[in-house]
Amino acid sequence: MTFRIPSRFLRNEQGSLSVEACFAVPILAWAIVATFVFFDAFKTLNISQKATYTIADMVSREETPINDAYIDALFEVFDYLAGESGPSALRVTIVEMKVDEDTGDQFLELIKSEGRNYADLDTLDPIRDRIPGIAPGEQLIVVESVQQWTPAFAVGLATYQFREVALARPRFAPKICWETIVGCLDPSV
Repeated sequence: MTFRIPSRFLRNEQGSLSVEACFAVPILAWAIVATFVFFDAFKTLNISQKATYTIADMVSREETPINDAYIDALFEVFDYLAGESGPSALRVTIVEMKVDEDTGDQFLELIKSEGRNYADLDTLDPIRDRIPGIAPGEQLIVVESVQQWTPAFAVGLATYQFREVALARPRFAPKICWETIVGCLDPSV
């Protein structure tokens, strides 16, 4: 038995788009909202990275000893630059490559670590793998930040914390000094 489609049915151009619209409009609306949410996530990530690098650059240019009030101001600057997308945290750590006088072995020493909404470091173990090789006597500034992002609409992304790390060397002074470290500016120490 052969099945034949009447030619009148094939040539008929009358109909309704309501069925197609029922399928296409929700998908199109979701795609537009998802594009907005994904763009917002990448924008927050980009701004967080730039704010972290800006803070590292600010610390690297310091020629005078810094203190807790300076770190508080850095945190305010970071919050301002990163925007009000969610809770944030900042930690500034200074490390220095030292040489053991007895054995001649080189080792990294934690000079100071201060955080705002971020735990201070007691040892370098959590960040040791992020620190590149540096020359003996040289310092490195490690700035870590956390910026929380929450999507405006539920399109499949959950709340996320962007964690950034920026490394910098002192630019205008041989070392970055903390007010509480005695003899920091004396090159013989």
